[in-house]
Amino acid sequence: MTETPGYSVIRKENDIELRLYPAYIKAEVSIVETTYQKAVFKGFNFLADYIFGNNIKAEKVPMTTPVQVSQSQKIAMTKPVTVSGDGNYTVAFIMPSEYTLETLPIPKNGAVQFSSVPSQTMAVIRFSGYFQERGVNKAKQQLSKWLEKEGLEPEGDFIVAGYNPPWVPWFLTRNEVMIVIKTEES
Repeated sequence: MTETPGYSVIRKENDIELRLYPAYIKAEVSIVETTYQKAVFKGFNFLADYIFGNNIKAEKVPMTTPVQVSQSQKIAMTKPVTVSGDGNYTVAFIMPSEYTLETLPIPKNGAVQFSSVPSQTMAVIRFSGYFQERGVNKAKQQLSKWLEKEGLEPEGDFIVAGYNPPWVPWFLTRNEVMIVIKTEES
């Protein structure tokens, strides 16, 4: 069975949950692409190549879920310099919990980077359907309205999480839009 990061539900309202996630490690690539779908495809291929053995040890890393995608909203004059958020995506795989930053195989492709994500509280909305921009945007709008209604302050960019391989019928898929919530600890 595929490993998925654990979490505890703090509160639930319909398809929206406030969750507490423990710390985890993710492998990620930054992608500049013209569309969301192209970015997901390209980023997935870079990361799949790494976990299927394109690393210094030629070691296969077990696949986990979800695949995470976020669109950078950086403004000009940040580092790295970008003109706008349009076309800048980060695609990430969560690494299996058995690994640490020190024990993960070193990627041969320098585009693959690792980051340690601290424990965090996230607001999450679940939706089914294909992992496409239209459904994602609708979920982002619903989650934004809920955050405003609840008086919760988001931190950072929305993250889109897809849990299923492409052959799963659309009505059985599990997708989520999530965002970190500012807490006293953060």
